[in-house]
Amino acid sequence: MRISIIIGESELNAGLYRGRLSKEKSEKTSRFLSSLEDDMRIFEEDIDGTEAHDIMLHEQGIISREDLTKILCTLERLRSQKRRGEIEIPTDFEDIHEFLEAYVIEEIGIEVGGKLHTGRSRNDQVATDIRMRVRKDLNIISENTIDLIKSILEVAEKHTDSLMILYTHTQHAQIGTFSHYLLAYAESLIRCLARFDDCYKRVNLSPLGAGPIGGSRFDVDRERTSSLLGFDSILENSIDAVSSRDFALETASVLALLITEMSRISEDLILWSSTEFGYLELADEYSSTSSVMPQKKNPCPLELLRGKTGHVYGALISLLTMMKGLSTGYNRDLQETKPPLWMIFDIVEDSLEILRGVILTLAVNKERMREVVSESYVIAVDLAEELVKRSKLSFREAHKLVGNLVREGTNSGISLKNVTSDLIERLSWEILGKRIKVSEEIIKSAIDLQECLEKRVTIGSPAAKMQRRMIKNNRRRLDRHRRLLEKRVKSIEESRSKLMDTVKKYIESIDSDKM
Repeated sequence: MRISIIIGESELNAGLYRGRLSKEKSEKTSRFLSSLEDDMRIFEEDIDGTEAHDIMLHEQGIISREDLTKILCTLERLRSQKRRGEIEIPTDFEDIHEFLEAYVIEEIGIEVGGKLHTGRSRNDQVATDIRMRVRKDLNIISENTIDLIKSILEVAEKHTDSLMILYTHTQHAQIGTFSHYLLAYAESLIRCLARFDDCYKRVNLSPLGAGPIGGSRFDVDRERTSSLLGFDSILENSIDAVSSRDFALETASVLALLITEMSRISEDLILWSSTEFGYLELADEYSSTSSVMPQKKNPCPLELLRGKTGHVYGALISLLTMMKGLSTGYNRDLQETKPPLWMIFDIVEDSLEILRGVILTLAVNKERMREVVSESYVIAVDLAEELVKRSKLSFREAHKLVGNLVREGTNSGISLKNVTSDLIERLSWEILGKRIKVSEEIIKSAIDLQECLEKRVTIGSPAAKMQRRMIKNNRRRLDRHRRLLEKRVKSIEESRSKLMDTVKKYIESIDSDKM
């Protein structure tokens, strides 16, 4: 069956690999088998991998310099046509790999173009392409995560004195600051960066040259192609190289952890921007309104981020389910690992950009947050700790006493800021059988909102000194991760530059030979 492809007047044959079969695929079967739509994401990776493989074949004496040059010229022409948008590939082709080889054969003939795939299988070819694309996308995600954390630290630095309630069980727990809240997520997101750094080491390993599953009789130099393509090393065992997708599962897992943190932040910001809380207001650029209720300002981008997190989880479960029952070796099921993996990357990348914009443009209502703090019993634990320090009470006794203070206050409508030494003395006698005498100055100091923060001496608490420490430490850690990322990106860029220089050298040799 011959099918047309829009490259001048050329026609290419799909079914390049069907020598064993006497009948053509049906149109429905072709569509069912085809992964072209998903393969467009690895189009250039497939060209790069093929060029590296064929350069190595020439260096190993397997194909001639003249044949290599013709193949490289054709591949670079295809790359240029793709970038100009001149390529339209019918679904008769099973995948991008078949199309690329068919294109080269059509352009320069099967006698030369047919050597392109020597010593290689689609199995090690596609595994290589996916790893190259995943490492690129991991670096993009890492960079965007660094930018998000940087923005969080910038906003945190402006709100070290913005008092707010800290919650446990969605109930008032302790007094804190908005900065302290943001710094909690800076910590968790930096751990995500550490996971990306570690995951990258296992992604950036080359399967190329492993063949279909058991290697090749051709003297393929796997270390050379690994170097040309910027991999750190090779996956040595040929079975493992072509049939494992644990790198994809691990990547999907660490991305799911990242979007989990972003979804939790989104939930907080959605809740706190509601009228009932009024702690925050989202910028208009990150809000929607109602088709019927004129007063509405809806946090729809954050709601969608929260909702899309479910898609990421679903894609991860899909990947795990695909792999759990596969027999050892390459199976076509592995083709289906690409769509969920690409979807995860796209959702997470978009979510990072949205959340960063939301954080940078947030309007924080410091007065409202302070008002809620001042009306709360949230300083109860501070008062209990101060009583322990200032009297001979055990903590459990102080806890019981302050608990009764709170109960009496809620029943009578009196807040802890109205507590007197006489009240403490009376209740301590009634509850503990002891008369605890504490001066009004000590009580005033114990319930002062700002002092409550500054007297927190544990590392990582919301005291201003601790916040400044955390901001400084997180910026230092962030710089370290940025340097690691820059090193990874530079390594890939340098390897690709060397590959392109090598390709150019062979292509230019045609012109020099003609002179």
